[in-house]
Formats: sequence, C-alpha cells, structure tokens
Amino acid sequence: MVPPAPLDSLQARYRELLALCDAVEAIVDSIAGRMDRAHCIATATQIPALHLVETVEKPSHKHLAATLQGAASGRSKFAWEAIDSMLRVFLDGLRRHVAADQATIEAMRRSKTSH
Repeated sequence: MVPPAPLDSLQARYRELLALCDAVEAIVDSIAGRMDRAHCIATATQIPALHLVETVEKPSHKHLAATLQGAASGRSKFAWEAIDSMLRVFLDGLRRHVAADQATIEAMRRSKTSH
C-alpha cells in the first residue's frame, strides 16, 4: 500500500481541525440554551489531543480545554460569557490558521501541476 502524499496527509489533518471547530461552534451555539455537557467534555478532551500549535492569541488550547471541562462539570471559576469569548477567539484563530495553510497547499499543488 502506498502511503498518502504529504500534502494529502496535511489536508486530512486540517479536516480533523475543522471538525473540532464544528464541535466547538456547537458548544458556543448552545451556551445560551441547553448545553450537552458530555459533548463539552468530549470536545475539551480533543483539544489538547490534537497537539494544536500555540498561537499568539490567548487562551492557550490547554487552558481552554481545562476551562471547558471544568465548566461542563460545574467547576469553573469563569462565567459562561467569558468561556463563550474564549471559544470564539479559539475558533477564529484556528479557522484562520487552517484557511491560510490550505491556501498555501493549494498554491503548491497548482505550481506543481503547472511545471
């Protein structure tokens, strides 16, 4: 079996990251209403498991995961409004990172096929 090309592996990784974004967005959308606490805990567990790159924007992914897990378990020192803001910053930064990298990958693919 032929291993996947490096760019294909990166694209698969970005699909995982975007799936995480969708899960976090579902949490954000449910903060004002009925929240699925089990979904929060499962998503919080995924955040550090994906070994995300730290960005300039805070909170760090490890801190965010711990905060989300604590909130879902009823043990957070933060109000849900603050957690909502943290999640939105995380989503914005991660989606911009993925979009920029995907654009770079696409440019690399185009330049590779034009030669």
